[in-house]
Amino acid sequence: MAGCVVRLHEVSFGSDLSVQPIIINFRQLFQTRDAPAILPMIKNEDVLRTVVALLDASLPDIGPSDIHETVHWHGIHTLILARDHADVLAEYSGKRPKTKGRSLWPASCKTTEIADSIHNLLTDLYSDSEDSQKEEDSEESLETSSAEDREYRWSWDQFQGGLQEFVEEVRNRRERRKLEGEEKEMPASAIGPESLIVAAACYDFKTLSTDRVLQLSLLAVRKRFWNLGFGSYIMMLLKHQSVVGKYDALVVHASSNAVGFFKRHELTDDIVLNEKFNELKEDWINSILMSYLPPFTTDLEMRNPTYSPHFEKLEMDLDIVREQALSVYQQQMICVTRLIKEVKTLHTQLYNQREEVRRLNSKLEHERRARRKIEHKFLLYKLKNAEQLLDNIVSDSDVQAIVNQEDSSPGEPEQEEQADELSIQTPEGDGCGMQ
Repeated sequence: MAGCVVRLHEVSFGSDLSVQPIIINFRQLFQTRDAPAILPMIKNEDVLRTVVALLDASLPDIGPSDIHETVHWHGIHTLILARDHADVLAEYSGKRPKTKGRSLWPASCKTTEIADSIHNLLTDLYSDSEDSQKEEDSEESLETSSAEDREYRWSWDQFQGGLQEFVEEVRNRRERRKLEGEEKEMPASAIGPESLIVAAACYDFKTLSTDRVLQLSLLAVRKRFWNLGFGSYIMMLLKHQSVVGKYDALVVHASSNAVGFFKRHELTDDIVLNEKFNELKEDWINSILMSYLPPFTTDLEMRNPTYSPHFEKLEMDLDIVREQALSVYQQQMICVTRLIKEVKTLHTQLYNQREEVRRLNSKLEHERRARRKIEHKFLLYKLKNAEQLLDNIVSDSDVQAIVNQEDSSPGEPEQEEQADELSIQTPEGDGCGMQ
């Protein structure tokens, strides 16, 4: 799209709320001499700080440095929804509270206080509370991104250099809105960009093979304006190619709690369909890849006065799709047929294995019965042998007892015979001795 600032027609949400969509290329804007003002009476640098603050307040896990780098990156377009200055002034004038007895001193351009952390400063911008007085003194060292084309680029150093002053101005305006009495007319200077910008989104274009893809990087709506249709309106603008330009697919890396929102806007998280966009997934973690495919005839083509439907090309595309679908169907049927045969083969093998197991179990039971019979016979045999052995032992005992009795009865005659022999031998000995 031509131009670094593109303004679209104002849109009304209800009877008393209207916004104007503005598409900004901040990198190109800050490299342009005599760049146009994005919002009346507001510096472009403050608009950038407000956009970063809004995105950081809604997406705290990313960090202000990465958000600033994304918003200021080459080719990034930022779509903001800004309210009219007069409408916001009238709204605050009608509901401002009565507060007396307090005075306000203007904030100094050079503050001597210790700088708040960048995140706390940006969070304080969009606290959505007019009486929030959160002031935490802390010191945080942040890495600064290397500057390219230092002469024209709005670097991170420059961004945070004026951030403290900008936050003080926001607090000053908040106090002024609280302290102005109803009898006084609220000045236009009491309204800043933090009160005008209600939503912001960042997108860019990527080229994947032959497809031009619109990638939605960041999307945030101010909390007090939730459920009013601002997020849906931004999605509608992104889906209109007459607004953002021609593309073949819209891709977003959604957090788990935002999947339902994007599904309501015709984005899908189909894994197979989104496989072709995996090249864009390497820079994102803890996110779900979702995509939207526009119709053949887009609103951009229908706006062309010379547009006429190309039925021949459409029929040719349908024939190609039909042939591809037929080929896929044939491959699927071949695969299914082979799988059915494989299942039947496995079923037969399973049946045979079950029969074999049943046969082996029957044989095992038969062997167990035969073994029990053999063990029973062997036990009877051992018992019979034991009985015979016991009978033999009893018979041997009786015989031994009889023998013992017979051996003990003839003992006395033998002793008498021995005595006679001794008496006979003694005289002979004596006689021999006498000779």
